[in-house]
Amino acid sequence: MLDKVYYGQLIIDGGQKYTLGSSEYKYNAMQLHLSERALKILAKEKIKDAKVTDKELVDVYEEILSVVNKHFELYDISKFRQKLNEGLELFKELPIYNVYESNKIKQVGKFEVLNRILIGLHANAMRTDLKVLGIKVNLGQMQVKGGIKLSPDAKLIYQSPTGIFSRAVRVKDLG
Repeated sequence: MLDKVYYGQLIIDGGQKYTLGSSEYKYNAMQLHLSERALKILAKEKIKDAKVTDKELVDVYEEILSVVNKHFELYDISKFRQKLNEGLELFKELPIYNVYESNKIKQVGKFEVLNRILIGLHANAMRTDLKVLGIKVNLGQMQVKGGIKLSPDAKLIYQSPTGIFSRAVRVKDLG
């Protein structure tokens, strides 16, 4: 139908918004929006002597889960949404901060896990290790075995370099 589809092509297909990394890899293109309260809690990691409670960090994790479950259909690839939900109990058992031994992380803390989750959910090609939550595949690595297949209602979004101008073309209108 098309002579070529470019690397980085923005596509909206059902509830998924992604860019093409290859014929088998999708990269998230949706921004994660968190409440101001969650952002303030996350910022406490950088503030010396800031008090953060275990419950606050669990609340942030649960807010992230809520947003991902509602809006991030793309993360059904490799069952990321399911695994993040299952990882909540493991998350609750972690210390607030990383525990170090001989300048190496002995136990990953809640802040570190939340930062890794935010990296994996960011609207780009970043991937992150969440083995501490029982997730073996790097979060953000969305490989579709056998190649990406677009539905007839999928839209290819063409944007100007500035993002001011854009047009959408449905796959079914290409034929």
